[in-house]
Amino acid sequence: MSNNYDDLFSGRGSPALLSSKEPAIRLLKEKYSETFAFTEGLKEKGQVHLFLVKYGLWALVYTFTPRDYSASEGNSSVRKTLNFVEDVLGRNTDFSALLDSAVKKAVERIEERSGFLR
Repeated sequence: MSNNYDDLFSGRGSPALLSSKEPAIRLLKEKYSETFAFTEGLKEKGQVHLFLVKYGLWALVYTFTPRDYSASEGNSSVRKTLNFVEDVLGRNTDFSALLDSAVKKAVERIEERSGFLR
């Protein structure tokens, strides 16, 4: 296992952004009635992860990579991702449909896991 993954699993990974003061997070919560968090993934791959948080469990919804952005924007960052999500949620796009499906699957995974905890 590489050192990048060691940091992630030992609690030394990037902090998660959960603040509903961020317009993108607020829009996600309004649209899906769930709590979401963004966190940086592997920096060399330009990853940003979107998680759904429910019952204290976290489920990965989507991993944003540079291919999700225009070539002129370069690597993704949490700020770019927030702006991108805010823009996408305001329009009916293919990515919006992909996000709908990904959120639905994340909710299903958490509901399934939470059943084992009860």
